Amino acid sequence: MGSNPAGRASFKKFLGAIGDSRVCYPSIVKLFGKVVLAIFALAAAVIAFAFVRASSARDADRAYHAAIPNTIFLHSISFNPGAEIPASYTCKGEGVSPEVSWVGAPAGARSYVLIATDWDDPSRRFRLGNVTHWILYNIPQGAHGVKSAVKPADLTQEKIEIGINSSGAAAYMPPCPSLGKHRYIFRVYALDVPRILPASRDREGVMNAMKGRVLAYGEIVGLFGG
Repeated sequence: MGSNPAGRASFKKFLGAIGDSRVCYPSIVKLFGKVVLAIFALAAAVIAFAFVRASSARDADRAYHAAIPNTIFLHSISFNPGAEIPASYTCKGEGVSPEVSWVGAPAGARSYVLIATDWDDPSRRFRLGNVTHWILYNIPQGAHGVKSAVKPADLTQEKIEIGINSSGAAAYMPPCPSLGKHRYIFRVYALDVPRILPASRDREGVMNAMKGRVLAYGEIVGLFGG
């Protein structure tokens, strides 16, 4: 190689590249560390924001219901209040809707709304949001319940509208918690109008359309999860 100038130049260039990489390695490590810290900081900020937003939503929900008489007796032959929801009404079984019925609606009730919500997502100790499992609205004045495993065709025949659950479907979404045991709140609302026309068919749209029209409500809570 001593008689080959081009070869000597290439070898020196190779050694220089190695030297440069040795010099740059600590900088690369520092840069990588900063990127990792930035990712963790961003993740923490997103989680903190979700936690605050979920807490505010729960506070708003409590305030919403605190202003309404809780005088309707809601019950179910599918599960007992505060007890485990049988597997047939969850993702561990057929996933059909439970029977829900009510008594004690005020005399001025002209229609009803039924909403089932899980406020324990992803777990009861770390609640970052809520999941809407079922929405039925414009339930006729003469109705006093919804039968188990009710089909969309049956609801349509009774002129009951089906809202959009958190999966984006107009259907009953069976409980399927990822972490621990969750509480599933089924609520029925008695309205002073025969129909509502929500801007959207999700929970927010239906709740907004009900505002100022709710005479009373009732609820039953079922549990499910490991």
